[in-house]
Amino acid sequence: MLVGCLPGWWQYEERTSNDIDAMFKLGEPRCEMLICGQLYVIDFESKQQYRKYEPGKRRRIKQDLKSSQKKGVAGIR
Repeated sequence: MLVGCLPGWWQYEERTSNDIDAMFKLGEPRCEMLICGQLYVIDFESKQQYRKYEPGKRRRIKQDLKSSQKKGVAGIR
């Protein structure tokens, strides 16, 4: 899974990506994940992520190949 920040996409780190993929495959409409010390809601129906307690700022997400072009891994410098 990738999270979008214009002008590009960031990949979730591997463990988070695997957890999100597992929830998606179970058919859950959304899930909550701790990402970089923040609690995020991953909404599969709207294809967005947002901080649970700050829902006003939303970012698009997409499922893509790990080999697809990306800016880097979210939260890792």
